[in-house]
Amino acid sequence: MYILSVISLIMGSLSILYFIFLTILNAGAGFSLFWILLSALCFCIYVIIKNRRKIKEYVPKFIRYVVLIIFISLIFIFIILEGFIVKDSIKKDNYEYTDYVIVLGARVKGTKLSLTLSHRLDTAYDYLIKNVESKAVLAGGQGPGEDISEAEAMKKYLIQKGIDEDRLIMENKSTNTQENIKNSFEIIEETNENSAVTIVTSDFHVYRAKGIANKYFQEVQGIPTETHPPLIIHYYVREFFAVIKDIVL
Repeated sequence: MYILSVISLIMGSLSILYFIFLTILNAGAGFSLFWILLSALCFCIYVIIKNRRKIKEYVPKFIRYVVLIIFISLIFIFIILEGFIVKDSIKKDNYEYTDYVIVLGARVKGTKLSLTLSHRLDTAYDYLIKNVESKAVLAGGQGPGEDISEAEAMKKYLIQKGIDEDRLIMENKSTNTQENIKNSFEIIEETNENSAVTIVTSDFHVYRAKGIANKYFQEVQGIPTETHPPLIIHYYVREFFAVIKDIVL
């Protein structure tokens, strides 16, 4: 129990520091508050362990066991699901040829690509160079703080790198991953209903993107791109909740 209390105290402290780091870095969006909640939970666990004798005295055994089972089950689910997310995040040496590659959008600051989006586009560029018959659907609408749509920003970037404009199709209406994929497939199906498709997105995002495509459309190939190292933990944890949301809703 002593070791568990120390771990809880350390995790609580690190979660607060990570939240401060994300705030300074201006990253993580609204989900960064999760680290404050996690910190509070860790400190609560620490207090519970320190006062476990009083808790045993006043809290019925049945309630204590139910809470413990729920807690352990949640940890088990988290580990299993993160395992699937990590599995799909591992980049392969080679990828099969497909008719279309869907590049999922990410934040644009004014007209400037975010680091996440530039990583996705560089990976898509490499794929398009190797597969000269493939076309790209650039998926992403215009959000707050964006002077142009993500799709337009992506198109300009790839044209500057030498990709023929005729190979680039803009999907500029979507506002989230579900819409990115749904709208992109609708565009593809207008041309050819049996097209093979590859999705390019961030490593932590591949499992969810493939799941959405498989659920509504077809099996796809997913190519992961790297995530900025300081944000890896944040995005992989956030993705767990995003996947749970997709399953529930």
